[in-house]
Amino acid sequence: MKYFKPDFELDHFSKMDANWLEHHRVKTIFSDLDSTLAIHDEPGGDDLRTWIQMLKNHQVKLVIASNNSQGRVDRFCQPFGIIGFGKCAKPAPYKLRKHMDAIGASKDTSVFLGDQLFTDVWCGKLLNIRTVLVKPIGKEHEPIQIVLKRKLETIVKNRW
Repeated sequence: MKYFKPDFELDHFSKMDANWLEHHRVKTIFSDLDSTLAIHDEPGGDDLRTWIQMLKNHQVKLVIASNNSQGRVDRFCQPFGIIGFGKCAKPAPYKLRKHMDAIGASKDTSVFLGDQLFTDVWCGKLLNIRTVLVKPIGKEHEPIQIVLKRKLETIVKNRW
């Protein structure tokens, strides 16, 4: 069960404000995309734009790590001027470990942000970085396979 229990649980990505980031010595955020930062298959909103600007102002790098297609990731990242990797095969850590090395991210100053235990949190644990679980954005727009995974996640959460 320890592989599924996040280090932090927050209501929304924006709760990772400048004070939170400084307190936890965060320099790189690897983040899931759909239902974490935006509604599934939608662009991010003004709250995300404001948050990304705050990250840039504090020299915190945001890196999208998604199992979705590279096309979806590129369409999302381009307007925000951030980098992202699609087809990451989460929770398997091997692709993200290569990306971490390529951008010079340190395990000590990185976190993995996501809305799912079985992909995002588990991947962060396998990478040996801290994990942040947020409540999903736009649950009513999620594909059926995600809805089913959330039911299993509830069972795991109840065992903590």
